[in-house]
Amino acid sequence: MINSCRARIVENETLRGGFHLLRLDAPAVAERCDPGQFVMLRGLGPDWPYLRRPFSIYSSDGETEIEIVYKEVGRATSVMARTHEGEYDVLGPLGKGFAAPAQGSGRQGTCVLALAGGSGIPPVAFYCRRHLDSFDKAVLVVGARTSAELLVPVGLVAGGIEIRPYTDDGSKGVKGTVIDGLVKALGELLNPQVGGLQVVACGPKDMLARVSLACAAARLACEVSVEEVMACGLGACLACAVPRKGGGYFHACKDGPVFDAGAIDWERWLA
Repeated sequence: MINSCRARIVENETLRGGFHLLRLDAPAVAERCDPGQFVMLRGLGPDWPYLRRPFSIYSSDGETEIEIVYKEVGRATSVMARTHEGEYDVLGPLGKGFAAPAQGSGRQGTCVLALAGGSGIPPVAFYCRRHLDSFDKAVLVVGARTSAELLVPVGLVAGGIEIRPYTDDGSKGVKGTVIDGLVKALGELLNPQVGGLQVVACGPKDMLARVSLACAAARLACEVSVEEVMACGLGACLACAVPRKGGGYFHACKDGPVFDAGAIDWERWLA
């Protein structure tokens, strides 16, 4: 069910690298959102741009509050970074989230490998947190160009999630990219002792295309959460088109933002 509601700001915390954590009192969303879904936010002040903006949900307590991690990159997010009291007009939860772990997960050796590039942490971190009890092991690979741009959700470590940071320049964690982290993790986790491996990812589309290729080569199912500009979040504006393998288009707001990686025509999308 999609809800339109007013959500009170509980906290708006500055993190690092231009990232912020926004906590909202939004029971209508918190009670029914799934990892991978998103909300459309609109500020109520005169300095807010005309349209709502889409944000992936980072966490939910399942009852009253949701959290959103956002990066200050434009006019709307600049307004958000300065706003510490009041309310937002919220539409959500929207879109299709990640599929629940396959039936039988929880047996010895099952693992989830989550990949987050750039600002792609929220949906995959939410997935790991929500379904941690379904897996024997959870690995989250996070990547950025430099340590200043790398956001590592250290709070997830307490829940048993292994976090592996990568930076292009080696200033934090391992020198390399998320794809390097993927290749290394697959070498460790694809063995007879692992009962099953589930891959989820979010980040720039060129990264997701390479994740899809690697998973296809390893004969692994993979779901990706795509990041697309959208104006309405409901499928009316048709701005968030994603090329579909075999022809035609998906729309990220209604058919996604989470897709089976093999269903996307990456060659057309990257052209």
